[in-house]
Amino acid sequence: MYMIGKEIIGQKYIPLTEVKKILEKQEKEFGELTYEQKVTLDYAKEFGKSSSKKVKEAINELTAMGIDEKTAVKIVDVKPTNKEQVKLIFEKIRFDLKEPQIKKILEIVQKL
Repeated sequence: MYMIGKEIIGQKYIPLTEVKKILEKQEKEFGELTYEQKVTLDYAKEFGKSSSKKVKEAINELTAMGIDEKTAVKIVDVKPTNKEQVKLIFEKIRFDLKEPQIKKILEIVQKL
């Protein structure tokens, strides 16, 4: 979500690796981060350890399978390790997930 003042001018889903870059850049440029930004940066450092290039490639592969961007970002952030975890990610959205697709998702995530 992009904001100028209190007006939202756009929205985009980004993986933790990008969140980490953005907040580190902001910290470097402006010094002190807010409490919420610090907590978010700590979380992103802990769980967003994959390379940005690999994450972008994985998101592209997932969206090429017909998975929406929001879910693709969630998959690369969560990094499911088994089919049950993949199914949990898709539980609330209407996406007819077949066994070969689950295997492909797990293969993509293993590259991260």
